[in-house]
Amino acid sequence: MLAFASGFLVFAYLATALFQIALVFGAPLMEYSYGGQAKGAPNFRYRILSAIASLGMIGIAGHYLAQLGFFSPLLGVELNAIANWGFAGFAMLVAFVTSALGSKKERGLWSPITIAVFLAALVVAF
Repeated sequence: MLAFASGFLVFAYLATALFQIALVFGAPLMEYSYGGQAKGAPNFRYRILSAIASLGMIGIAGHYLAQLGFFSPLLGVELNAIANWGFAGFAMLVAFVTSALGSKKERGLWSPITIAVFLAALVVAF
């Protein structure tokens, strides 16, 4: 179960990073991101935010890849446990914000994904 949850998190975070990278390059997906209030391609500010977000998502995926044994962990056992709970808390916050505040299109796309990410992060943290 732990390996499945970690593998799912790697997939989900890398897929989300690819979505953010698409925004960096101007994909007209603003209705599905950042509250869904804008349409079309992102402006410069949102492209920068998406670049930063994609790096964060890749970093989190790397953390879970290390747990699966693909990389040497950068953190010791205790710090790894703290990071797992931190990522679970982050996932909970994202799931709540997306489900409560996003546009209808954004909620439709991201709410199921963010809830699944939160549940998988809980499995890994426990």
